[in-house]
Amino acid sequence: SRISHGRAAESAVKGVVEEYVERFMAMDDPYLRERSTDVRDVGQRILRYLSGAETVPADIGEDAVLVAEELTLSDLSLVDASKLKGIVGTRGGATSHAAILAKSLEIPTVVGVAGVARATVEGDAIIVDGNSGTVYLRPGDEVRAEYDRLQAQFAAFQKGLEKLRDQPAETTDGHRVPLYANIGLLADLDFADAHGAEGIGLYRTELPFLSYRDFPSEDEQVRLYRRVIERMNGRPVTIRTLDLGADKYPSFLDGEREQNPFLGWRSIRISLAEEDLFQEQIRAILKAASDCPLRILFPMISGVEELRRTREIYSECVFDLAIDGIAVRDDIELGAMIEVPSAVLRAPQIMREVDFVSIGTNDLIQYTLAVDRDNRRVAPMYEPLHPAVLQSIRAVIEAAHDAGRRVGLCGEMAADPRCTLFLLGIGLDELSMGPLHIPVVKRLIRSVSVSEARSIAEQMLRYDTIEEVKGYSFARLRELGLIEVVESLA
Repeated sequence: SRISHGRAAESAVKGVVEEYVERFMAMDDPYLRERSTDVRDVGQRILRYLSGAETVPADIGEDAVLVAEELTLSDLSLVDASKLKGIVGTRGGATSHAAILAKSLEIPTVVGVAGVARATVEGDAIIVDGNSGTVYLRPGDEVRAEYDRLQAQFAAFQKGLEKLRDQPAETTDGHRVPLYANIGLLADLDFADAHGAEGIGLYRTELPFLSYRDFPSEDEQVRLYRRVIERMNGRPVTIRTLDLGADKYPSFLDGEREQNPFLGWRSIRISLAEEDLFQEQIRAILKAASDCPLRILFPMISGVEELRRTREIYSECVFDLAIDGIAVRDDIELGAMIEVPSAVLRAPQIMREVDFVSIGTNDLIQYTLAVDRDNRRVAPMYEPLHPAVLQSIRAVIEAAHDAGRRVGLCGEMAADPRCTLFLLGIGLDELSMGPLHIPVVKRLIRSVSVSEARSIAEQMLRYDTIEEVKGYSFARLRELGLIEVVESLA
């Protein structure tokens, strides 16, 4: 349009790209805000083509660290990644596509380091600690010697974990706990395969939805879900329906600003209010189901009423598909996420309405302790080993097992090695986590008997304070020779 009104092609591209960048930068959701880098990158590539500028691959030596104001996928494509030992960026976040790609290549990456590009010159020695998010520019001999030691220790530790990839998460006395992966984007499936996930325990469908301007059509959703299901090749897949609202508002959802969004219109509340969209998603999931064991998980259930209405809508979708001549598998399981205190208190009643439950500890901890973990003033109070959190998890597990239901856990607590022995001992049937954490959790599970884990969990439940719980937990890990596994990720 701009070119047809007399603007030069380069000027038209620059103007449109800048408008899109500003639009993305103004978004509240951090994932979408970081997409502004991708838009700017595409614009710059188009401008280079229009101007006839040649793109020459960068010639770098061995053991190189790439330092940039802002790292893009185009930048990475110009570099021999096998020679890169680290990446440092002034701007950008952990969910930028460049950071995700660097992670998949297992290149230590730290972003958001203010002023590092201006302070660095070619030839500087630099240490990039991707575990702690620390960068040492021109480090002294003592720091270099310590990191040489840490690098050798970490390499040996990782080599030991690689041997576990195809081994089951089984205790020394033969008790198995399936370890599944949490995913949000199709790229996460590569991580799930690489680290030995036994299936998908949580597919966050809202993440791909956030990039759509309009609500994706039923056919678009079917194609998306089918790619995940087919990629798993018969391994279990748990698809969570949309968990929108709070900090995740897509452009197609007309949500007014709320004073307390995490206590407001979100998750299953939106789905039940927007029934047409909810039905579209359920139908798409059912159409995509093929030979894979499929489970559907409903988020932020607070009581039986929501579940019963949800199951009614599900039955209506099955009936509609039958009228259209589309058969629906009769072994699809329906589950509820337990992530608010009311669901914990009503867990026995909830179990009668579902085939399984999954404990979402990220929200459960926040709601139980009244702590916003993104608020730096109170973030230290966000503690998964708080006695109230541990008691809540036990209550849900007891209610599930009394009703003959499986119970899993899919929050970040599942990936925290400080919590593994408690979760194993308290009787969880399965754990789902970020794929990168699976090998470490598997290593811990394979190092103890389930009876030892039960003893540890029972004792942890007897303490009154976080300090007592932590002190006992670390003491037992040290006795079992497992403390180095926890400290390796500190």
